[in-house]
Amino acid sequence: MVNKGLLMNVNPWRSTSVRAALNGLSFIDEKRIHIHSEQEAQHFLESYGFDLDDTMDVKELESLRQEAINLIQEDLLMPDEVIPDSLIQQKDIRQYLINASGHGERRLAPWSAAILRVIHTLSHSHSYLNDMYHQPIRDQIFNRFNKHITRNDEGCFLGKLKLDDIEFRETKSRRSVALKLLHKAENVSADIFDWIGLRFITEHRADVLDVLTYLRQEHIITYANLKPSRSRNTLIDLEWIDKCIDSGMSTDEIRLEMQSMNLPEVNDNEVAENNPFSGVSYQSVQITCRHRIKIKQDDGVKMSFFFPFEIQLMDRASFLNTREGLASHGEYKKRQKQAIRERVLPFLTRHKSE
Repeated sequence: MVNKGLLMNVNPWRSTSVRAALNGLSFIDEKRIHIHSEQEAQHFLESYGFDLDDTMDVKELESLRQEAINLIQEDLLMPDEVIPDSLIQQKDIRQYLINASGHGERRLAPWSAAILRVIHTLSHSHSYLNDMYHQPIRDQIFNRFNKHITRNDEGCFLGKLKLDDIEFRETKSRRSVALKLLHKAENVSADIFDWIGLRFITEHRADVLDVLTYLRQEHIITYANLKPSRSRNTLIDLEWIDKCIDSGMSTDEIRLEMQSMNLPEVNDNEVAENNPFSGVSYQSVQITCRHRIKIKQDDGVKMSFFFPFEIQLMDRASFLNTREGLASHGEYKKRQKQAIRERVLPFLTRHKSE
């Protein structure tokens, strides 16, 4: 039982957990958790889903602890910053919970909280369906596209449409997923929609519309299964195209004029809403689709489920722009890691700014 004497001066209505639930906040953004004893820490872990009497659970927790420490050391710390060695050696997660609650050595409290934030995120950095059916998911999604793709001496083609290239991303690493989740409020893997993806690179901007049209007309994807909140278009000015069509311009005339036009202006707030780490100069069309996967299990029973994947489209000039400057992947990662650092290690970022 929890020692109620330790709680007698704490109003339960002021519980950070209760308020997080009411305010829709992420657990990892709480300044403090309230664990007052080793027994209470064990109850917390049991509620979370880890049984310390289960050898497999203990082994998994230790693996997560080591992975969390490695992530912090390799991705978030400055050269002059080090995790206290006593924490690196401490394998009992209950002690991390006690430290983070302010009932251990004071200097270990913020570091313990940081490691717990990353452990929590890593524990959610997987998808059961993705883990179990990795290959058939990819085969069923990519095969729909591969039937229409040819590569020869003349280049890469989707049907008869000439492409600069098409790229397939077959997997997303656990580290990459964890870093992505660490800057998302929900902080769970259900919020990851790009476990796999495709990128179409066209010669001109107008060709992007041709690719989308082809995908629709050939029923490679159904737009009924798009996730609207995940659609992002910073490449094609649809209002301008509508005005051109209404004025009687032909598709070829519109296509030719679009080649010499400036890219649409992108609002900083619009970019931040879609992805706070993409630079304003990163311009593309991105859509998230869901495909119905069918699996025949070992017992012969068939199961089906929808699985998300991302399609990204950009013209050659926009693609080349992603290789340098503010739109580059390297700059994106810098902005992402800085935001994660401020969230996971606020005590260090405050210290640096003082």
